[in-house]
Amino acid sequence: MSRIRLIGVVVGMLAICSACTITRDVQLYPDNDPARALGPLNGSIVGHGNLNGAMTLTMPNGEILNGRYSIGAGGGVGFGSLYSSVYGATTSSSMSMSGSGEGMADAVGPHGTTAHCEFMNNNFNGHGHGACRISDGAIYRMQY
Repeated sequence: MSRIRLIGVVVGMLAICSACTITRDVQLYPDNDPARALGPLNGSIVGHGNLNGAMTLTMPNGEILNGRYSIGAGGGVGFGSLYSSVYGATTSSSMSMSGSGEGMADAVGPHGTTAHCEFMNNNFNGHGHGACRISDGAIYRMQY
């Protein structure tokens, strides 16, 4: 296959994928005492191939937090304080993942509960890990 034709196939695949809707299950595991009192949490992220999308997180009392996430393909400003506190790094620049992008997500529920998450996304396969802080002080490790 010629190089020009191969480039055309790749560009065509990317154009098709940019219209894809991808849903990922998100699991949150307790990392401090307030989180252990609540137990593990489940959620989902829904993306459309453009490094941002919707986030949903279900609390143990049934409250559903809805929000958005976005991923910086080349790095994020202000990223890393929560992520570093959970994973033990002194700065966010100590963290790396091949083909990664730093992501942030925020969600709020109808009863006023909020969640803020920071995560490293593998931009090749769409999986990642990070940390989330709930407004009551509960801190979680995040995997998807």
